Amino acid sequence: MDSYLQFALENNASDCFISTGKPAAFRVMGDVIAADAEPMDASSINNFRLKTLGVRGNEKYRENETADASYCMEDGQRFRINFFETLAGPAFVARPIHDGSSLDFASLSLPEETLAAIASKNRGMIIIAGSTGSGKSTTLAAIVNYINNTSHKHILMLEDPVEFTFSDNLSVINQREINSFNKGFVPALRAALRENPDCIVIGEMRDHETMSVAISAALTGHLVITTMHTSDAPQTIERIINYFPESVRDQLSQDLSFALEAVIVQRLIPRADQSGMVPVLEVMQGTPGIKKQIAYRDYPALEESIRNGRLDGMNNFNQALYELSESGIITQETAVEASDNPDELRLLWRGMNSGSDSFTKRYAAEADAAEADGNINMKVLLRTAVRNGASDLLLTCDAPPMIRLHGAYCGMDLPKLTSDDVRHLLYSVISKRQKVTLEEKKELDFALSANLPNPDDPEAPEEEHRFRVNAFYQRGSLAMVARVISNYIPTPEELKLPEILKDVIRKKQGLFLITGPTGSGKSTTMASLINMVNQTSPLHIVTIEDPIEYVYKNQACVIEQRELGFDTYSFANGLRAAMREAPDIILVGEMRDTETIAAALTAAETGHLVIGTLHTNSAAQTVERVIDSFAEAQQNQVRQQFASSLLAVVAQRLLRTVDGNGRVAAFEVMIATPPIQALIRENKTYQLQSIIETAYKDGMMTMDKALEDLYNNGQISYDDLRAFKPDVQQTEAF
Repeated sequence: MDSYLQFALENNASDCFISTGKPAAFRVMGDVIAADAEPMDASSINNFRLKTLGVRGNEKYRENETADASYCMEDGQRFRINFFETLAGPAFVARPIHDGSSLDFASLSLPEETLAAIASKNRGMIIIAGSTGSGKSTTLAAIVNYINNTSHKHILMLEDPVEFTFSDNLSVINQREINSFNKGFVPALRAALRENPDCIVIGEMRDHETMSVAISAALTGHLVITTMHTSDAPQTIERIINYFPESVRDQLSQDLSFALEAVIVQRLIPRADQSGMVPVLEVMQGTPGIKKQIAYRDYPALEESIRNGRLDGMNNFNQALYELSESGIITQETAVEASDNPDELRLLWRGMNSGSDSFTKRYAAEADAAEADGNINMKVLLRTAVRNGASDLLLTCDAPPMIRLHGAYCGMDLPKLTSDDVRHLLYSVISKRQKVTLEEKKELDFALSANLPNPDDPEAPEEEHRFRVNAFYQRGSLAMVARVISNYIPTPEELKLPEILKDVIRKKQGLFLITGPTGSGKSTTMASLINMVNQTSPLHIVTIEDPIEYVYKNQACVIEQRELGFDTYSFANGLRAAMREAPDIILVGEMRDTETIAAALTAAETGHLVIGTLHTNSAAQTVERVIDSFAEAQQNQVRQQFASSLLAVVAQRLLRTVDGNGRVAAFEVMIATPPIQALIRENKTYQLQSIIETAYKDGMMTMDKALEDLYNNGQISYDDLRAFKPDVQQTEAF
């Protein structure tokens, strides 16, 4: 047998397979290759097993039909061996044990900075996971060697069997082989705690007893490094917790959340040049957010946190595969085969991102092959919308893709979409967690970004464009609308905003509401006013949006933008937190519920300028909507609170221009003058309209007057005037 083991060493094989009735085989660069040799006989394997295990070990093998052991050749070279039974007879797999003192992160193509930071922890638990043959032991050995070369520590290694050997450098390393010296990991671990180690390495956490002692060791000041056979980080956490009875899982989740420092999950992928294998790592760090999700057993949230945690040193497999393929280390075909979510990976190659990833800059984009072969993908459709100056892209079954130009939808010159077409296009730009949310709630809001060619200069570098997307079900089929968000924030002058709004946005505190139906330009009006302040006043602005639409660059202001679902879980929570973040201005993307409205009123009363939106058609209706959202017993108090904090309400509509080449906004403006505040307090909202009509000198204007002015100036047609004015008889008289 030694000759086969020697052959494995000489040919850099990672494994040697010996089975009854078959020739020896060797794993080289991930491929198993049979040797040109005679089939092995059972007696030779049995004799080798007896020599390796001894009589007592062989008896245990006969009982269990499997055994792990280490084997040392005459020259000192060691092997890790697993003996087992097959239908044809006995067999074993041997893996060479190398000197771990030469291993380092760079030579193994491991992320040096990330792993060095993890290995520098003084206490807690580090888990290295992956399938058999994924290189877990090698990564673990590299971490041990890094500690050995950088820290003065006592490292105690408990393995079954020993895989790498080490020579002491700065640290003292003691290696113990479980089958040789102990009855199992648990007794060895308990003994280890009395041997004053700084770092305990556990070859594998196989059962709940080992896990329990390991977590206890991590909680009592030791650094515990171990491995598990799992395929991703959330699954690793779920596997540990589910090993325990239901009655103790709550406490176990809390303990694990305190103990965990990092989970590293890896796979080995063939290099593009066929020179070997390269590790692909998913890294989950024990940040406060991750620890809380573990404590609450929120496994889906872990996946999203990893995906969005690159600033904390985290990344998922798709991000790692993307980076390796972009650098040419692996091919895109290999990356797709290795990915658990190929659609998300293809999204990255197209220079497209969803969620909070839509703010991550990409420096390369997929060649535009889709048009070349006649196929249509989401990037092509989005580019068509941007190129034509559309405001929206609509995808629904039994209709071609449609874009909205100047308020009117028109179909693209493409075949009608089927239900499967829409599903395929939508699923190509959302994550697995978003798919689950969509299927559970039947609707989904998210942001999307794509690197697209400049429509005015095809030779210029691609530009990043953002989209606000709503996906939903209709008649049992998926549909989606993508709102095109301009990279350019227009000025108040370009939007022809009423001058009084510039005064309102400069107030130090109070509530400023911008209202109107969906698609009326509320977000653009808010962005224009915020950007004006950004250019002139040194303030701190916090926005809470769902999703983030316009992206601001800090100029005179510091602007922090928080997205619902990624940076905060609700408008109300985000608002309450914002009041502790020392803002001057708080922007609330939408005041959807009573809790959010109440928080906005409180913020406005406590010295902040709060800007929010509502889906209402007029200023008077806005007042009624705010008051009526509260229980009847609270409404009188809310009227007093709302009247004292309100600064202004702007209701707006977008209308098509006469020439059909653009749109223009009509604004109804109500300023919270003393008469307006008095009517609100006294619940006389029916009289608000008459005050607005007669208070033009205070900057107020009714929607009727705004529409009439647009018609008089030749900006809108009579048909649009008639359609948008609420009183048809008054329109005819006008």
